[in-house]
Amino acid sequence: MIRLLTEDRINDFTRFCEKRLTGAVIYTRFLTYGLYSGDVFFWYSEDEEGNVKGVFSMLDGILLACTEETDEEEITLFARTVGAMSVTYGKALYTLKYTGSNCVYSEEDVSGENIKDVFDVIFEADACRKDFFERWYTDASHKIRHGLIHGKCIYADGICVSVALTSGETDSLAVISSVATREKYRKKGFGERVVLSLAQSLGKEIYLMTDNEKTKSWYEKTGFSVL
Repeated sequence: MIRLLTEDRINDFTRFCEKRLTGAVIYTRFLTYGLYSGDVFFWYSEDEEGNVKGVFSMLDGILLACTEETDEEEITLFARTVGAMSVTYGKALYTLKYTGSNCVYSEEDVSGENIKDVFDVIFEADACRKDFFERWYTDASHKIRHGLIHGKCIYADGICVSVALTSGETDSLAVISSVATREKYRKKGFGERVVLSLAQSLGKEIYLMTDNEKTKSWYEKTGFSVL
């Protein structure tokens, strides 16, 4: 059964999130918004013994699910009940873990002062980027300022040209999900530099996910291994 998260189950909710990649994203979202913001909602599912077996969060009508035993029929019905427009499980064809690289970089931190520059890089090719800038900026800047996510960026010719950001972190792991380089500056090594600089700076297990074979191969050359 899926239940609304309450204060007495926060510790169980947190423990479930700690070692799971999608759980880390949901946990970071929980730290950002808390239980009572009205913008983001959190639930958990449990087995007959009362052990948490799944965690859920809904933001902007999208239900994000992290479960050990996925009952898609139950989750789909639940999504309809809470008015979700879609469901995502935060999974991908390839999961990679950072296993080290001989290259060592120390690029500029993403901060509250340069987060707007970062947005322009990540969404460079999105014609509708102005429509969701305010929402993205409010969310990302809050997480960056409070150390809930981290990022690295590179400037060249007076502009931000490459960036890497985490989307979720716990005490032991982090998930990198936003890596982008302006089209004009690709194939110059900037992407490798920001990713390695971020991975090496966090002091945690670093993971990322992709469905793209070419992207997977690039990350393997950069210092990641497929799980």
